[in-house]
Amino acid sequence: MGSGSDTVDKDSVFANYKSVFSRQFAVSLAVEFVGVMFFQILGGTSAPKFAPFVNGFALAVWIYVAANISGGHLNPAVSFSTAVCGFYPLIHTLVYIVLQIIGAIVGAWVSAGLVPGAGDLIHSGATGPGCFDRTTIHQDLTDGQVFGWECVMTFTLISCVYACGVAKPGHGSHTPFAVGLALLACAGSGGQYTGAALNPARVLGPMVIFNCGNDVAGLYIGGQFVAAMLAMSVFAFVSGLGPLNPWVAKRALGLSWPEAVYLWITGSPPSRLQKTGRENINDFKQQFAEFYASEGSDVPKNKIFDVERCFGIRKLVTADSQAPDLA
Repeated sequence: MGSGSDTVDKDSVFANYKSVFSRQFAVSLAVEFVGVMFFQILGGTSAPKFAPFVNGFALAVWIYVAANISGGHLNPAVSFSTAVCGFYPLIHTLVYIVLQIIGAIVGAWVSAGLVPGAGDLIHSGATGPGCFDRTTIHQDLTDGQVFGWECVMTFTLISCVYACGVAKPGHGSHTPFAVGLALLACAGSGGQYTGAALNPARVLGPMVIFNCGNDVAGLYIGGQFVAAMLAMSVFAFVSGLGPLNPWVAKRALGLSWPEAVYLWITGSPPSRLQKTGRENINDFKQQFAEFYASEGSDVPKNKIFDVERCFGIRKLVTADSQAPDLA
């Protein structure tokens, strides 16, 4: 990718971000909004016996659509997790989450107009299309089990996102299908007990439109965000933190702590490192490659390690080899 260019980096899906003032970021927001809206419509109106398949394949389809534009997050828990791990700026993430929730709300509102009789349920407190409430939850399930099921299923989903979308990203790969299959597997298992939300926006959208599930929304969303942190922690332990994480960026780019935190929040490197004023973390791959190569300098000779684990380019080198030129 050229330095400071306004096109997305197709080899680094979850690091696809530009300035919040750029046209590319506005397009990304539109895609996240539309993707979650249609995911809400399709998933929330599916026939019960087909719900796992409809939700899984709908998610796969919309990740395919969004992957090279917005990164295909389509889930506040995914966005939150990748931001904390250091793969996405905090400001961008907050705006993403807002648009994802609005998309789910609009999707639930559209569903109310498409499903016969659902329009009469708006703000009624009754169950509407896509609601996650006591009618969705298995009658013998405790609140703790609701929390636990959502945590287990969301952990599975986000672990798949990290394994395919962060560790080895790329539009045209198997990533969207794999994530869709993860949702299908979870919905086919725990869906019979909680409805398998696995997405805070999918809980909040119908709740706003139909006023349903207010008493259990915290269980769903709490379990999902705990799972997001757990999945992030496992990935960070195995593969390392992302390039935007202050601890990594400080050492790799020689930043001060304020500069590293600023980079994590905004996604913009300090002005002293920029040439065009539009650079982001993808324009510093060479420095990160050298940093990770030096980090592995004490491993036994010929042991294989992944220099590019933060950028998802699965180019393995030996400990005594030079870091590849990624400029």
